[in-house]
Amino acid sequence: MAMSEYSRLLAMPSVKRLILSAFPGRLAYGMIGLSTFFFVQAISNSITLAGIATGAETIASATTAGLRGTAIDRFGQTKPLCIFVPSWVFLIYVLSLQSSAHSIILVCALVGFASPPINLSTRPLWREAVGAENLRIAFAIDTTIMNATVVLGPVIATSLSLNFGGEFALWFTAALMAIGGVLVISMPLSRKWIPELGAKGGKTLFQNRQFQILALEAMIFGLAWGMLEISLPAFSTLVQKPHLAAPLLATLAGSSVLGGLIVGARKSTITPLRGFKVASAFVALCSMPLFFTSPGWSLGVVLGALGLAIGFAQVYHWEVLEAIRPAGTATSAQAWLWTVEGSMVALGTALGGFVVEQLDANIALGFVTIGLCASTIYLWTFASTRLVGADIPLSEIQKIDAFADLPIANE
Repeated sequence: MAMSEYSRLLAMPSVKRLILSAFPGRLAYGMIGLSTFFFVQAISNSITLAGIATGAETIASATTAGLRGTAIDRFGQTKPLCIFVPSWVFLIYVLSLQSSAHSIILVCALVGFASPPINLSTRPLWREAVGAENLRIAFAIDTTIMNATVVLGPVIATSLSLNFGGEFALWFTAALMAIGGVLVISMPLSRKWIPELGAKGGKTLFQNRQFQILALEAMIFGLAWGMLEISLPAFSTLVQKPHLAAPLLATLAGSSVLGGLIVGARKSTITPLRGFKVASAFVALCSMPLFFTSPGWSLGVVLGALGLAIGFAQVYHWEVLEAIRPAGTATSAQAWLWTVEGSMVALGTALGGFVVEQLDANIALGFVTIGLCASTIYLWTFASTRLVGADIPLSEIQKIDAFADLPIANE
């Protein structure tokens, strides 16, 4: 894809505003996980509680993501954002004032319930901003910028937490979301956006047998991914190297972005299912050395390879979803699949913190490998013969829509 095409789109005023408006909120989502972890760990001196608190945020956000997606489809973007943005910002401030374990977990759960659907709101606006003929280029730009916040967020959160305290990191995160929320709400594109007519809800989606099978795979993967996400900062903290948590997470996220861009730019006739199976096997293979690593260069190298494999798998995963989802569920399919997978990510986060503190960090990483291998085995055996709708090459339009649904950090 020629650089001139990227330059042409980036020169458009509507594109500039869309990117700049969404960026603060996306950066806030990139920061909230580690900001919460370091805040809770500092005031409680408990990695287990920090993991449970972070997991409570994630599971509350995940289990209600589909509902927020449905609200946008029904009421448009302005009303839901006007409710969720100020609620989330206020609750983050309330969280920074807590000190007891019960109140911390309760407020973290409320933070998750109030998660503003920034990304779910931003993605549909690209069609209005650049036209259907430029969507694949636009989504490439959007995905790259969005995932950059996944890399930058943990670095900023760790730096602020270690230098100024967890409370300051939380306040900074809340301020970013407040700024980003106002910018998105005030965009004419957002205020004028009209929900798709005839969009279907989650009930029809979950009656689809192939979606059920894909959702089960996502649950297995999500459990392993949640344990990995919490094991990295927990392991680093235990070995008195908390500053390594951000670079390790950034390595994982950055290499996954690279993997996604490599596969997303390909021109291939491979079916989504076959690509997903091969990429999933690559993920399992790259995860096998995790048990033998420790925070430093060894873990960094393994995470770099694992992230690259995850990036490959993500593209094919969302192409599989695009191939098997019922008609009229473009938005709800993404939101409800995150509800399923994200719930297990949250459970994995809580379990991972406990395993690291009560057993051993390397054991937690070993469980990550077991989970990723189980996901691959399930995909190659049970799921492979049943996801028949994904064993056909996608049309160019379907590829564009699948690229639009690449995994996002929260909402």
